[in-house]
Amino acid sequence: MKTHVKFENVTKQYNLGLTRTSLPSIISGWFKRSLRQDASSGIQSRSFLALEDVNFDLRPGESLALVGANGAGKTTILKLLANITKPTSGSIYMDGHLSALIELGAGFHPDLTGRENIFLNGTILGLSRKQIASQFDEIVDFSELEQFIDTPVKRYSSGMTVRLGFAVASCINPEILLVDEVLAVGDAAFQQKCMHRIRDLIGKGTSIIFVSHNFYLIQAVCNRALYLEKGKVKNQGSPKEIIALYEQDLHQKRTAKLETMAHESDDETGDVEITRVEVYGTQSAESGSLANNQPVQIQIHYNAYKPLGKVHVSVFIRRSDGLTCCMMRTKLDDFELSLDRGQGNVSLYLEPLQLITGTYYAEAWFLNESDSIGIVTRAGRSDWFSVKGSVLSYTDDSGVFEPHTRWSHQSHMLSSGNGTFAETQSAMTQLT
Repeated sequence: MKTHVKFENVTKQYNLGLTRTSLPSIISGWFKRSLRQDASSGIQSRSFLALEDVNFDLRPGESLALVGANGAGKTTILKLLANITKPTSGSIYMDGHLSALIELGAGFHPDLTGRENIFLNGTILGLSRKQIASQFDEIVDFSELEQFIDTPVKRYSSGMTVRLGFAVASCINPEILLVDEVLAVGDAAFQQKCMHRIRDLIGKGTSIIFVSHNFYLIQAVCNRALYLEKGKVKNQGSPKEIIALYEQDLHQKRTAKLETMAHESDDETGDVEITRVEVYGTQSAESGSLANNQPVQIQIHYNAYKPLGKVHVSVFIRRSDGLTCCMMRTKLDDFELSLDRGQGNVSLYLEPLQLITGTYYAEAWFLNESDSIGIVTRAGRSDWFSVKGSVLSYTDDSGVFEPHTRWSHQSHMLSSGNGTFAETQSAMTQLT
């Protein structure tokens, strides 16, 4: 079977420290490094292994997520594939036209307009001017930047730059597409648009290598995942399995951090971290779905690394297209909450859920006592969950929830006999 990408025992080593380019400095540096050579390992003392013996392959139409902490080697893999850097050892096989979006604004000249940068970027990616011109309208339409297409890119916001970059990278129908964290800069609606575009490309046989800390994007886009730790492949499998393993490792590290801080004085600075958010239903409408007329519990697990006193929690439920369906706050519900150092969870009950049919996730934040400033570095998010209600699908005018309702009917009929009104009232109907 055809393979688009294959890594065989790929190692990438960087030399740390300042880079000097004069001939005397190069000779002097080489001599000094030779003296510091570690004879037992053969690795220079001022070197850093970004990747070590990495192996994987990618076939047409497959989408691979690279999962791991910062510094695990994810972006290094993308840079090797994009030919930005070369491997120290091992071999990389690549068959197909490649397009990459691995750095915000990469390939764009700030003084050129959006229009000029489309042609410049397309040329860099190996397209002729005629090919770029044939795709130009599609690129501009996808980026939604028609109004600003003749404005210099240096005047673009970061989100506008990402829009244009992704539009160019994806609309030229590449056989291999590399996507790094840049999608995190775009808004939720644009992320949804990118997801649809990526699925379309996969359906046409494009291979995707995707790097993101947003596990919800990974599960929505990818069918395989590679878990990297300190430059080595720790495991690979389905996104759900790899994310579960990664989060398990994160939980162990957080627990170790909590135990370490438990022996420190109260004067040490601390924080609170949301470790996971879970959504539970008491009954299922069907396999994998929550019934919208049944109670649901949202549970927020946390580690508090020092006593924080009174705090507040905000919980948002967002639809898969980024629409905020509702916001719930302990402040508005007069629920008092105080955190001591340790682990715990906060639960929110929706009785019943009432969302219409669709796919959603819950997002949680801890805020300070005045409910004005967030005290977590990033939100906690649940896995995607689906809801089954009486509305089979949603459109823009379907709303976002099915409230419990009560109907009544009154009518006044004219009596034909004596000219008086007779009042009748129908039975009330309640929907649950």
